Amino acid sequence: MFKLIYVLGTLELFANTTPEEVGKRKLFVVLSSDKGLCGGIHSSVSKATRAAIKEADPESPIMIIGDKSKAQLSRALPKNLALTFNQIGRDIPTFADAAAVADLIFKSDAKYDSIVIVYNKFVSAISFEASSVEVQTETSLREAREWIPP
Repeated sequence: MFKLIYVLGTLELFANTTPEEVGKRKLFVVLSSDKGLCGGIHSSVSKATRAAIKEADPESPIMIIGDKSKAQLSRALPKNLALTFNQIGRDIPTFADAAAVADLIFKSDAKYDSIVIVYNKFVSAISFEASSVEVQTETSLREAREWIPP
């Protein structure tokens, strides 16, 4: 229950704290898997990423977790790939896994105004849909009018 409250609180923060200026250069973090026979799940995330990049800056960097989407996006947008990860979530995912990925993303030299996380959202036992959540950078959140520093 605590985890759900934390996630909902974080999403509420992102929804109600909008920066004064929104840049078009976004960092796309695409979540997929390394293995699996269901190509539709992986291709829907790749298609959603390609469509979103058309609306954003075409030079926006992409970081991919999972070999399946990496294979698809490396053919379609090879110049945009900044960093890829595999073997993440091979075992039960932990906070340490997520922290290690986030640390490498922040240490990269990729330039972006916001982060878009693209993932598969569960609909039913036989259906998923590509979804995304946009996250502002720490600097953008601090500069937002609604921000009240601790």
